[in-house]
Amino acid sequence: MGRTFVSKGNSCLEIAIIRRECGKGRGGAERYCHGLCMGLKDLGHRVLLLAETCDEDLRGFVDFVPLKVSKINSVTKNLSFHQAAQKALLRLPNAVSYALSRTWPVDAFRVTDPLHAHTLALRYRYPLKRLWTKLSPRHRVLLGLEKSVISPEGCRCIVTISELDRDLVQRYYGVGPERIRVIYNGVDQDVFSLRARQRRNLVRQTLGLGEDVTCYIFPAMDFRRKGLSVLLKALSRLSFPWELLVAGQDRDAPFRKQASRLGIASNVHFLGRRRDIQDLFGASDLMVLPTTYDPFGNVHLEALACGLPVLTTAQAGGAEVVRPGQTGYVIRDSNDVDELVAALMDFESRRGQWPEWREQAHISIKPFTPQRNAMQTAELLSELAGMSPHRHD
Repeated sequence: MGRTFVSKGNSCLEIAIIRRECGKGRGGAERYCHGLCMGLKDLGHRVLLLAETCDEDLRGFVDFVPLKVSKINSVTKNLSFHQAAQKALLRLPNAVSYALSRTWPVDAFRVTDPLHAHTLALRYRYPLKRLWTKLSPRHRVLLGLEKSVISPEGCRCIVTISELDRDLVQRYYGVGPERIRVIYNGVDQDVFSLRARQRRNLVRQTLGLGEDVTCYIFPAMDFRRKGLSVLLKALSRLSFPWELLVAGQDRDAPFRKQASRLGIASNVHFLGRRRDIQDLFGASDLMVLPTTYDPFGNVHLEALACGLPVLTTAQAGGAEVVRPGQTGYVIRDSNDVDELVAALMDFESRRGQWPEWREQAHISIKPFTPQRNAMQTAELLSELAGMSPHRHD
């Protein structure tokens, strides 16, 4: 059954935000959803959150519409979420819909998660292997939902969080530039600020780190895609003292074994998911994320806001806010261990410039606020709400 896009004429919108999970204590995409809901509410809009889970503190500010999701396997999770979201939208005829997860039809779709078509192309480089993978039920469902929501019948407008993802959407799905809007994320600069540096020594003592040892941080929920294996190889070739903080929840056994094989296990600290990530940023000297692909991880902005220089790759949307030689490094090839080693060694040789880099890192992201992100999002949704009704089957 198709849904009608409804024309709304007033300035105060009823906005349906769709994301499977939403909460400050989860991953970057879930934290973003939480912040967006608060930002749109602060602008005077009525926000309805269509999600499976929602933080208790958020329920007092938005209208939570719980969605029942089947958790038998990945296929049922994605399909049942999509179906539940559409059933809920049918009961909200006056709401302009903004999907942060794959479901259609909606008024606007934000490419929050990695573009699945590109992820498969990177992970399975051989055509036959890629074709076989695409035939698996899980990937068929994800690709089908992605293709459907990006199509003209699936949404009016596609929001990307980086120029990188804008180009990828155009490349894989032939979308015209007039249907794409780039809206960068914002970062809470009250939470992520230079104040994190004030707790540096205390946090280091708690973690058992020396005051002067170079400390790197790898904050990620997908160790493989974000490049932890390449980072461990690079670190094993460094001749100066260092420590690595791995902050995030993923299957870590293979990487622990790799660190042991490389003889660096005692220098690598797997901390799991942390709620005090800003304190870890303040205790570190460089964030390193040699990702093979990342639309624009919030950690780039969060680290810079804390005055932490960032080393990332050209395959990360976050590279668009890094100033090479001033606030960090952007390496060209995520799999090039030599290039990563050279950047780490160069950073170590510039110890005298670290205070200046920290200050520049903090200043560089001042414009990237949640308020600006919410305002730009609200302006887009207002444009879409003012359009004439658009029907499809």
